[in-house]
Amino acid sequence: MTQSRAFMSWLAPYFDRFVALKRASGLLYDSARNLLLAFDRYVHASAPEAPFRTETLIQYVTSLERLSPRGRDNAVGVVWSAVTYARRHGAPTEALPERPARSWRFWRQRQPRIVSATEIECLLAAAHRLPPEGSLRPATMATLLGLLFTTGIRIGEALALDVGDLDRRDRILTIRKGKFGKSRVLPLQQSVAEALASYVDHPLRPVGTAAADPFFVSGRRRRLADRTARSAIATACLQAGIAHPQPRPHDFRHTFAVRRVADWYQKGRDVNALLPALSTYLGHVSVENTRLYLTANSALLEQAAQRFAHQTRALDKVLS
Repeated sequence: MTQSRAFMSWLAPYFDRFVALKRASGLLYDSARNLLLAFDRYVHASAPEAPFRTETLIQYVTSLERLSPRGRDNAVGVVWSAVTYARRHGAPTEALPERPARSWRFWRQRQPRIVSATEIECLLAAAHRLPPEGSLRPATMATLLGLLFTTGIRIGEALALDVGDLDRRDRILTIRKGKFGKSRVLPLQQSVAEALASYVDHPLRPVGTAAADPFFVSGRRRRLADRTARSAIATACLQAGIAHPQPRPHDFRHTFAVRRVADWYQKGRDVNALLPALSTYLGHVSVENTRLYLTANSALLEQAAQRFAHQTRALDKVLS
């Protein structure tokens, strides 16, 4: 399926406007459009005339069983939103049933590996010892790991950075190629901004410092590839003696979110009020996506227990 293919069912005008609305909000929406395009083909073949019946929707969801749990949920989410939009804007459709719950298999995935401060120190030290000695590789991997840990950005976003995306003066990092094509601006801690600037100025860095030059580079004077970065991170984990399971690049993103919320709990901040800010920083479409990152773990459970104990003692004083 390519983006150039057009919707062809009788719902096509609604789907075109739905996609245009999503893109107007800043989303690239290419992958989601392809999912909607597949549904449009199904409607064209199975329900070529109005009205759109609930039975057709249920049959389509059943046909998605061949997909992975996450793939199925992505398709269902796009279709439900698009049909809901069409119904609200006059398309003759029956009332939609409740969106299907996620399969239990959706949740049977490896839980995020929350990386401790001690582990990241060991990991950074191991990254600085990566071979070959006297090359740029140790500095590249240590800087990349530090950036993932301190900002929670996706590894793909980090590897897509250009030199010009770092504003040294104002300590701001611009993510131009985020998920769904959304861009965002991240304020940086001074130490992080200085570390990034130091890497750009590294004497062994084999490319220039023009704004359009890739930020993270390999020894071959090219943009650092995802596969190369992941392999180096795994090697650093082994050298650091980090126990199984080893943290994956995305685990640093989960770690950032959990550490931030745990810190808010510790300081007595209103976490629910602050979650939208965290969601924006992480580049999530909604706060609900951020909530999924905050799975039960020892750090958050400890903070929640402490807050509960504090509130209980205060209540005891009132009642005594």
